[in-house]
Amino acid sequence: MNADEVFSEIREVNLAYLMLAQRLARRNPVEAQVRLGMSAELTAIIGGLSAAQIVRLADSDVLLCGVGLQERSMLSALNDTLNRHDMQTMHAAMLLAQLPARTV
Repeated sequence: MNADEVFSEIREVNLAYLMLAQRLARRNPVEAQVRLGMSAELTAIIGGLSAAQIVRLADSDVLLCGVGLQERSMLSALNDTLNRHDMQTMHAAMLLAQLPARTV
C-alpha cells in the first residue's frame, strides 16, 4: 500500500467518523460524549457543522478519531468470549464511561 492509498483510507475513515459523530451529537449529545469520548464543547461544534465543513474536515491525512482502549483490561472486558456473562456489556460500558473526554 503506497502513501496515497493510506491517505485515501484515512480520509474515508475520517468522513465516516465525523458523520457518525454528528448524527449522535444531534440526536443525543450526552450519548455522543460518552460513546465517543468527546467534551460537551466538541460535541456541540461537530453537531453544528455543515455538510461542506464535514467534508473539508475529513479531507485530511491525519486520523481524526482514535482507539479509545488504552488499557488491556478494557479490551479484555469487551473481547472476553470465554467468560461472557449477562452483565459483560454493561461492565464494559461502565469502564469506557470512565475514560476522560477529549477536548477541542
